[in-house]
Amino acid sequence: MGVVLAGGAGSRLGRSKAGLRLPGGPAGEPGPTLVEWAADRLAAAPRIDEILVAGGGAAIEPPANLRTASVTAVEDGPGAGPAAGVLGAARARPGSSLLVLACDLPLAPVRLLSTLASSGANLAAAAVDVSDRWTMNLTCALWTPPALSVLATRVARGDFSLYPLTRCSRLSIEPVAAALFGNPDDVLLNVNTAGDWDRARRLFDPTGLRPATT
Repeated sequence: MGVVLAGGAGSRLGRSKAGLRLPGGPAGEPGPTLVEWAADRLAAAPRIDEILVAGGGAAIEPPANLRTASVTAVEDGPGAGPAAGVLGAARARPGSSLLVLACDLPLAPVRLLSTLASSGANLAAAAVDVSDRWTMNLTCALWTPPALSVLATRVARGDFSLYPLTRCSRLSIEPVAAALFGNPDDVLLNVNTAGDWDRARRLFDPTGLRPATT
């Protein structure tokens, strides 16, 4: 099960991230929105036949035409921020493992997502430094039911942060080195500012299901 987290408010950008459109192809066709691009890459990962788009309550139109997967918009679950999106998807498809990708990570390649999807850990996530779990990005991650259960318990207690789960002794955790797939600063580029967005557009490769950094 693939999950696009599309609810970022984009306060530092001054606009919602979900509808930002990446560069198009050489013939002048329009490029994909960040949500469309995230859904397309998730659909290219192994064993992903459905994509859920968690929009944080925003009216987001999920992409209609993917080669291998259906797409459904879902409401957020309890909590706030990414935790609410992840738990909304878990509530919509109980018992499923979720391959999660935030739409504001436009350069995360399919090979990275495929590696995460194949992990046997309870929680596997892209990491800048595999020796430091605090560098794991849990919005580019595989969440299995045990990890989702721990997250739901923490959210019920009022803790909406994802990152403490990387230190949870009850879970098997696998950090996956972003450096295996390119420059980590590019692979895990998070679009938060106008400068980030300019850089993402410069690095983006519209000719296939991978960014220029792979």
